[in-house]
Amino acid sequence: MPETLTDHQTVALEEAVINNTYEIAALFNILERKGLITRKDLTEEVKRIKESMSEMIVTYK
Repeated sequence: MPETLTDHQTVALEEAVINNTYEIAALFNILERKGLITRKDLTEEVKRIKESMSEMIVTYK
C-alpha cells in the first residue's frame, strides 16, 4: 500500500515537480535556440520514451 504524504512532503514534492519542469523547459529552449533540437524532435522523443516506459509501469489497485 502506498505511503500517505504529510502536507509538508506534498508541498516539497510539488515544488520539486515545478522546478524540474522549469529546468527541462530551459534546457529545451537553449537547445532550440542553438539549433540543436526542434519542437518536433522533442515531441517525438517524449512519445518514444512514454511508449517504452509504459511497459515498465506497475499499477497498484
